[in-house]
Amino acid sequence: MPQSVNRSQSTVNRKSFGFTLIELLITITVMGILAAVGTSTYNAAQQKGRDSQRKSDLTQIKKAMELAKSDCQGGAYYPVQAGGDEYAVFDTLQTYLADADLKYMNSVPDDPKNSGTSKYGFSNDSTQTSNVCPNTSTPPTLTQTGGLNYMIRALLERGSADPDSATTFAKCTGKPGMPASAGAYYYVCND
Repeated sequence: MPQSVNRSQSTVNRKSFGFTLIELLITITVMGILAAVGTSTYNAAQQKGRDSQRKSDLTQIKKAMELAKSDCQGGAYYPVQAGGDEYAVFDTLQTYLADADLKYMNSVPDDPKNSGTSKYGFSNDSTQTSNVCPNTSTPPTLTQTGGLNYMIRALLERGSADPDSATTFAKCTGKPGMPASAGAYYYVCND
């Protein structure tokens, strides 16, 4: 009798050691699924955060443009910037708004990614009037060209899924540089 008790105790002890291969595979699969869901959620949150930063940046730039407008002669003009495509023109606008003598902004922000098409774009009105806005010389003089309209845009990572994309497109339709359809952009323009 004592041998049979030892044998059954030995069987119980063997079963309590570690996991089976099936249990390990199921655990690894569940962990993989949770990691994939977590990564997807994290990436979506990052995109939403960068899109929020873009909207905030463009709102601040619009406020600086209104300050610049108040310094232009007659108060009806926005300073016109020159230079190639909308991204190069935005670079010129950054330099103008951040000029130490003009003091519209300490520094003009770049797109959070700031590469490829993930850059801010700026378009001026084609109707322009010479010598109505202050230039960047020291001290500033009224030799800068002014325009009546402008548009600034940012490419949103969440694209047309962002409800502000269509809203801002409708608000800025007819402003310089506006495309025929909304696309995946957030727009800011003069009112």
